[in-house]
Amino acid sequence: MAKTKTNQTQNLTSRDILFGAINGLIFGALLPVVLKNMNIAISTNMGFVIAIAFTVLAAIGVAIGYFLSKYIKIIFQIAKFGCVGAANFAVDIGILNLLIFLSGTAVGVAYIAFKVISFTFAVTNSYTWNKIWTFKKVDTKETGKEFGQFITISVIGLILNAAVAGFLVIVIGPLGGIKVKTWASVSAAVASVCVMAWNFVGYKFWVFKK
Repeated sequence: MAKTKTNQTQNLTSRDILFGAINGLIFGALLPVVLKNMNIAISTNMGFVIAIAFTVLAAIGVAIGYFLSKYIKIIFQIAKFGCVGAANFAVDIGILNLLIFLSGTAVGVAYIAFKVISFTFAVTNSYTWNKIWTFKKVDTKETGKEFGQFITISVIGLILNAAVAGFLVIVIGPLGGIKVKTWASVSAAVASVCVMAWNFVGYKFWVFKK
């Protein structure tokens, strides 16, 4: 029994703090892109401050997750998944806003296509970080099977993500006088949050199951 408990123990390492900080930096660095497309102007210096702030906050969040895991073990893993999820969200919505900015459109079929592209980049980022850090499934004996399972969960997540975002943009439309481009980003955020729980359960108990 003691041996099993030891094997399940998770230790906080400098690697965890570093990876948390990197994911925080990804989020903080891409956030100004989103804000700019939402007509929220920020200076270069403020953008730098935002990036540093989220880098530090993410590292602290991972540490807090570790200490809380002494009471509820899964909290540490959820904290890491949350950091990766925040970075994925930034990659997703950052690329989405870039495509909207370059094309000048944020409605209709074009929006759905942009959402699929941005979500694909986010999924790639998600697989890398969740495999090597969140769930620490580093063995390569069943990589093909594992990747197939990951794609299955991610594709279902993609469908849910695009469906929720598309429904909010195309069917519901901007509420409360919100601008079209801003509503597109809000819709993407809501969709990402809805899919996060699905992804965590699928990745943990099927894809990266040990």
